[in-house]
Amino acid sequence: MPRLGTDIVYIPRMRLDEAFVGKILSSKEREIYDRRKDKKEFLAGRFAAKEAFMKAMKKGLGLAPLDQIEILYLEDGSPTLIYEGKRYEVSIAHDGDYAIATVII
Repeated sequence: MPRLGTDIVYIPRMRLDEAFVGKILSSKEREIYDRRKDKKEFLAGRFAAKEAFMKAMKKGLGLAPLDQIEILYLEDGSPTLIYEGKRYEVSIAHDGDYAIATVII
């Protein structure tokens, strides 16, 4: 049976300092982040998606360091979550000061 995880993040809480960003993003995600103008929104979406994934896995924050969970883009531009070589369905949305993500495993 599929499991669902959802998380919401208040974008203004996102810090853009190197230490925080380095804990959240993988090296591939960091390459995308560095090219973006909407850095806080991007970071908040990734943070929400990774939290949603851990909720769906029923592991909470103890599953893995966030930078080991990766959200990259497929050829059609849609995001996919990758963890330990497996791909999972993810949806990320932004509205005003909020980013929300849902993951299905």
